[in-house]
Amino acid sequence: MKRIEKIRIFYQENKKALYTYALSLTRNRESAEDAMHTAFCKLLNRPMLPISLRPYVFRCVRNAAIDDWRGREASKEALFDLEAPSMLPEDRALWNQIGELLFELSGDERETIILKALHEFTFQEIATLRRTPIRTVISWYRRGLEKLKNMIGEEVK
Repeated sequence: MKRIEKIRIFYQENKKALYTYALSLTRNRESAEDAMHTAFCKLLNRPMLPISLRPYVFRCVRNAAIDDWRGREASKEALFDLEAPSMLPEDRALWNQIGELLFELSGDERETIILKALHEFTFQEIATLRRTPIRTVISWYRRGLEKLKNMIGEEVK
């Protein structure tokens, strides 16, 4: 299979996950799209594809999002695509609430939970992506989940 075709297939299979990840970092739709664009331009300009394509592209998206964030203050937008025509109004409200709760977490906790729970990354993959010890990643995940449980508990009371 040709290089460009591999990239096209990878994009089709991962675009939603990459966009959600970029949006969780930038909190801005345009910036998330820009981060994805930057990552794929970088990928297309490489003479050879990296062996581990998925972690490489996620890292590129992360780096581009961080660069963009440094350039401007991130605004808070919906974390999930709530415009899907098939989404029921009650589901839309639930996902909106989940997104708002995630924004109450630290950036490290939010990013770790999104990668682990939504995109099925392992702790080791997240540690590699973040260039952080695995114990730190596990700590961010557990601390973030605990905060979410507490926030949900407060809303129920």
